[in-house]
Amino acid sequence: MCKRFTAFLGAFLAVFAVASSARAQTANDLFGSNSLQKLEIWLNKSDWSKLLANFQINDYYPADVTWNGVTARNVGIRSRGRGSRSGTKPGLHVDINRYSEEQTFLGLKSFVLDNLTQDPSGIHEAASMAFMARAGVPAPREIHTSLFVNGSYAGLYVIVESIDNDFLARVFGSIDGNVQNDGYLYEFKYADDWRFEYLGSDLNEYKIRFDPKTHEGKSDEHLYRPIENLIRLINETPADRLAATIGDLFDIPAFIRYLAAQTFLAETDGFLGNLGVNNFYLYRLEDKEQHVLISWDSDNAFWGPQFSIDVLWNHNVLVDKLMSIPEYNALYITEIRRVVELAERDSWLETEIIRLIQRIDQAMKDDPLKPYSVATYLGSVGVMIDFARDHIAFVKCELEKGIGKCFQ
Repeated sequence: MCKRFTAFLGAFLAVFAVASSARAQTANDLFGSNSLQKLEIWLNKSDWSKLLANFQINDYYPADVTWNGVTARNVGIRSRGRGSRSGTKPGLHVDINRYSEEQTFLGLKSFVLDNLTQDPSGIHEAASMAFMARAGVPAPREIHTSLFVNGSYAGLYVIVESIDNDFLARVFGSIDGNVQNDGYLYEFKYADDWRFEYLGSDLNEYKIRFDPKTHEGKSDEHLYRPIENLIRLINETPADRLAATIGDLFDIPAFIRYLAAQTFLAETDGFLGNLGVNNFYLYRLEDKEQHVLISWDSDNAFWGPQFSIDVLWNHNVLVDKLMSIPEYNALYITEIRRVVELAERDSWLETEIIRLIQRIDQAMKDDPLKPYSVATYLGSVGVMIDFARDHIAFVKCELEKGIGKCFQ
């Protein structure tokens, strides 16, 4: 009897230890892994069929999500994306506390599953955000995963950390005694080819572009008047008085750091996008008036190795004015030199690209739903490796010889 009890107790403690270990896992374990992850989603088959059929609609469906033995039940999932929306391989927003306000998953309240339909290499997003963070720019954590829906392989995805209160606290920490988890956060929503021109005093013009993610119940005056005021001052203030006028409203050095890192990554759909500003979050610090930018969505980075550092090429009002100020033009060049050094040191960028390719290679080849061929994928990863080597040389050449003198 005693031996049976001892054996039972040992088995019980072993199971308890495994369960406790599973419960103790956090987002750091997920995003800090070097391995390809496996994420499972279970939901009613008819709901999955509806999500695929109605992929342009943001309807939520109840589901269970499992990673590494940890399960969150009755979460909400919906289709997401703009150009990446798909009825075959949908991008997904996973809302952990959609139906249960206190529920979290590894400490996360939500996350994004990027479907990689716009990036045949599969690594633009993860490589970009890792580099932005390395450069000291606020950016979400990302990790590749094989996704299984109701037990069937649904393709290669990237798990992207949501930009929310928890992200703000993690990235910005405490400023003047305030943990930065309750400021005013906005996701920029592309509406048209806008390059930071003043849109007038009507707050609706800002409302359609800046989607509030915190303090949603506040009045339009609270939410949007500070943004309207900032953009008006940027447009109306002469360059020689710009820093003194907007310095308390906009973190200019942080913005130039962001701009330099994004430009180095040859991003064509970011703040200096071909079709106007795009793909960022705006955050007004808690109990302050100052705004900062947060990186988001870099599927269109790594355009090519001969991507010039001349940030004036598409005539953005804010950037044109800042670059006309010698102090900030010099700071931008300093930041470009710094990010080049960060990319080159210990061959970081090339090593990171190769590491990511090795992680996803088989899963990408096996992905039955990717909208491109294996040959296209292999060509794209080859381009990425070449970029890591050639773009550093190109940028260093422009820094030494001048813009426009290094094209071949």
